Amino acid sequence: MTREELTEYNVGCNLDTLMNLDPRGYGVCRILYEGAREFTGEPLSTHAAKGLINNVKKGEKVFILTGFVLLPWEEAETDGIISSNVLATFLMKAFGAKPVLIVPSQCVKAVKAISNVLSFKITDDLDNIGENTVCVVEFTKELEKAEEQAREILSHGTPCAVISNEAPGRNKNGYYHNAVGVNTTKVEAKYDVLFKMLQNKGVYNLSIGDLGNEIGMAAIEDHIRKYVPYAEICGCKAGTGFGILADSAADNIITATVSDWGCNALMAACAFLLGKPELFHDAETQTSAMDAAAASGMLDMYGEPRPYIDGIGKNINVPLIEMMRALIDYPHTVEEKTTAWFENTIKKGFFTR
Repeated sequence: MTREELTEYNVGCNLDTLMNLDPRGYGVCRILYEGAREFTGEPLSTHAAKGLINNVKKGEKVFILTGFVLLPWEEAETDGIISSNVLATFLMKAFGAKPVLIVPSQCVKAVKAISNVLSFKITDDLDNIGENTVCVVEFTKELEKAEEQAREILSHGTPCAVISNEAPGRNKNGYYHNAVGVNTTKVEAKYDVLFKMLQNKGVYNLSIGDLGNEIGMAAIEDHIRKYVPYAEICGCKAGTGFGILADSAADNIITATVSDWGCNALMAACAFLLGKPELFHDAETQTSAMDAAAASGMLDMYGEPRPYIDGIGKNINVPLIEMMRALIDYPHTVEEKTTAWFENTIKKGFFTR
């Protein structure tokens, strides 16, 4: 192990720790992280960031699937849509990629609102995605139409990567659920059909989730079924069978307390590995995106149209961004006179066991 490798490892651990802080205190993030860390074999944030760096190419499309609709309000939540818009701008700046946001109908207005504060243009033309432009595709909620729409989307070209971020996934019996096992099938976009198609084509795929009912989370199926409430067989309140756990198993996953936090850690890790920490967004951008999402009618997990994410306000979300930004910026300031400490620590063998 080199000094650079040790630094990369610890930056990943720092970002993973931040995205798994547990303000609520009920511990699900810790449960998920243990399973996900065993699955990836290294810090989740840097593992996924390396995947993007190796696969995302200039001028190629990246699909971002996001948007969880909440009952009884039949409106989309803020978690997922906020960080996905920021991710879209990040992909353009960092890689010159062409982001395509694939969302339920309820999220289109949020994308339009956030585009105004993040200063990007939007289009619905998959064949003509210009500079500083995000393509927005509204995906069907009707299962019988999902495969047809997925194939139509892919007729315009295959992306170099697909990222699902707080995107609902159906269980093995074909039902979608919220966090407490309520059947939400009728209101959710069926874009897990598209995700699986792309995975079968060998497209790099990444799932970001915070519970297990999101696309891709069956990558750690046994762990989630054993330890996460409502994920056990017949664990849902609707009696649909197989509980809330999505049946899709992504090749790469990030789990976090809040999916947006996982997406933020992904961007921070990418910025660090690219040697360009300035690519990661700042507190002002985070605040503006949260305000715009709430003003457009997006809800927090409690059904309130306020600038919260999963019930957590700016007093935690904004400092979290500032801390992530500081932690990817700090390592290059460490003075050379500390080199012996790195060398001697590595020789002790703790990090190479």
